[in-house]
Amino acid sequence: MKWDDSFALGIEAIDSQHRKIFEHLLALENAVSKRDPWHILHFFLAQLTDYVRFHLEVEDALLEIIGFPDRDDHAASHDRLRTQMARLEEQLKAKPTGESLVTFFEEWFVRHVLDGDRGYAAYIKEKLPGLLARPAA
Repeated sequence: MKWDDSFALGIEAIDSQHRKIFEHLLALENAVSKRDPWHILHFFLAQLTDYVRFHLEVEDALLEIIGFPDRDDHAASHDRLRTQMARLEEQLKAKPTGESLVTFFEEWFVRHVLDGDRGYAAYIKEKLPGLLARPAA
């Protein structure tokens, strides 16, 4: 999977975090494709999940601050992801292969950005356009 500008929301802080998540995902994907040992897979998975958790906290705070009407549903999806990530970390310990991890995170990333985050990006565009990234001069 490659980064595509269609993932950009136009909110620079969030877009930057999404690119960073993507970089972590790519590192995990590379480790899986090279069949790196368990401890390396675990390292890349820990980096990815730690950064995703940070990102989810930032999003939760942003949605609270802007008063996004669907913030409770969005936050609930974040809670489900946190639970799923904990399960995946445990599964990696039991079965040290990472193909399912890569698939899970790629699918989550596309759904998260293209479906879930588009809603609050549209809300910000309409109600708080000053939060949107400004084009370079």
